Amino acid sequence: MRHLGHYAATWSLPDYAGFGFGEGSIGCNTPGRLASVGTDNRNPGTARAFFVFAADRLDHDRHDQRTQKALIAEAFAGIGWDVPRLLATLDDADDLYFDSISRADVDTWSRGRVALLGDAACGATIGGMGTGTAIVAAYVLAGELAAHRGDHAAAFARYESLLRAYAQGCQKSGDRTGPFLAPGSAFTLRMRNWMLGRTFVLNWMLEEGRKVTNIELPDYRAHRKSAPVTLRGPGPGSH
Repeated sequence: MRHLGHYAATWSLPDYAGFGFGEGSIGCNTPGRLASVGTDNRNPGTARAFFVFAADRLDHDRHDQRTQKALIAEAFAGIGWDVPRLLATLDDADDLYFDSISRADVDTWSRGRVALLGDAACGATIGGMGTGTAIVAAYVLAGELAAHRGDHAAAFARYESLLRAYAQGCQKSGDRTGPFLAPGSAFTLRMRNWMLGRTFVLNWMLEEGRKVTNIELPDYRAHRKSAPVTLRGPGPGSH
């Protein structure tokens, strides 16, 4: 695991209307900090806070939410806007997600009869296309197992050879997520905002993203009628 210099936190708010922002999202940046809040499309009338801050690797108990909440409050102490009101909702939040923006670099994606995909193989927390690569990888992994008629060793090797370069290309975008969301200086903040306000820059960024995330996938339809694989359980009656 490689720490990429930032942490991210998100949690739901009990009374979004009280912030008076209406639909959509809004945020506040200071160097190395982003505090934002936006509507939760899954639950109308509620919202989610999303905070990002720059920090070296923190030594804390990943299962201790009280400590995590204290770390977030400390990182955003003294920042104005509606940050104090947003932080106040942390006390009652029971769905806090808090983690470093990190990257997983694994030498090989399989060992024995176990294969990794998505974030487990080449994750980058936020912005690394973990969900997208997981879906693509599941398709290729299943297809290769069918094509090799259950020879998992050959299927795993082929699966990794087809996808590793693509997945690592997607993964690299996660390296830039923290600095993009929470630029480290007032100058880089202004530059980021200038770029976001220029249509030609946004179009260029989208096109570069398409280049990274495009991949030509094998067609496994010829292997749909492969013989079914029998799964044997640990004892009599298992299936």
